[in-house]
Amino acid sequence: MTVKITTHDAYSERPWKAEAASPTPIAAEIMQHADVKISKVLFTRDSSSQIVLLGKGRGRCLKLWERDDGIDPFKVLSTQNCDVDPNDACTMTDNRVCIGYADGSLSIYNTDKDSLALMAIIPSVHSGCASRAVCRNGNGILSAGTNGTLEAVDVETGKSRSVFSGQAGIRSICTTFGGNVVMAGDANGQITAWDLREDTENSTALVLEPYKTLIPSKKALDAVTALCSHPAQSNLVCCGTDDGVVGLIDARNIRSANITSTYLIAKRGISQVAFHPTCGDSLLVSSNDGSLLRIDASGAP
Repeated sequence: MTVKITTHDAYSERPWKAEAASPTPIAAEIMQHADVKISKVLFTRDSSSQIVLLGKGRGRCLKLWERDDGIDPFKVLSTQNCDVDPNDACTMTDNRVCIGYADGSLSIYNTDKDSLALMAIIPSVHSGCASRAVCRNGNGILSAGTNGTLEAVDVETGKSRSVFSGQAGIRSICTTFGGNVVMAGDANGQITAWDLREDTENSTALVLEPYKTLIPSKKALDAVTALCSHPAQSNLVCCGTDDGVVGLIDARNIRSANITSTYLIAKRGISQVAFHPTCGDSLLVSSNDGSLLRIDASGAP
């Protein structure tokens, strides 16, 4: 299903209705049971041949799968059982992935040998609260906690530095402008941006002051559950909310960033948003109602 996005300030419900007369392309699907409730699926390589799955609840675990030409579309390369639920994952350099857990801890795995090789375990960086979202920040990691803290973590030493604290529980994060700017969406429905180039060591502030705060939804307390930045246009950021709203943010000047358009495209919360890494005009949106949409974002600013 293709949705055409154009830039305007109106809040639009079901934007694909305008294209009702055009045929709807049917994407080929493959399916394989994971035997666990999945909280995240992550491609570990550019070739999209290998994925990491995070299983939560009963049977919580990490799984490494690879595409296969056999009876099943994937073969299981490795499985690691977990003591607590894994909440989020992100890729790093040198075939590494970082996992954030419900107790606030982080783990680093290497997938180079077609297995999940544990490299490091970092104790809770959120005072025992959950690490809800993680993303790469140069050679380190940004971890967002349910206690409203955002921590910059050095994975080599395990030390963390507070970027911000005191915000409502953070549900999603992403970086843009070469990792210099971080945006975080919280449970109160706000998106906050910080410039990581600011130096707190030479100032009286213990944490960074936010540059901008945005509210993508008209519904009160509509949590921002997903964020991503464009792989080529660093000024373009997409967000998704718990009420099924997807919005586009023009961040060319971070201090005057604004939401250019919002669309209600799902019946339940948005679970992930992502621009295609090589075809940036395609925006992929998954929802808790089971839908997966490809949106044409070529008209975005």
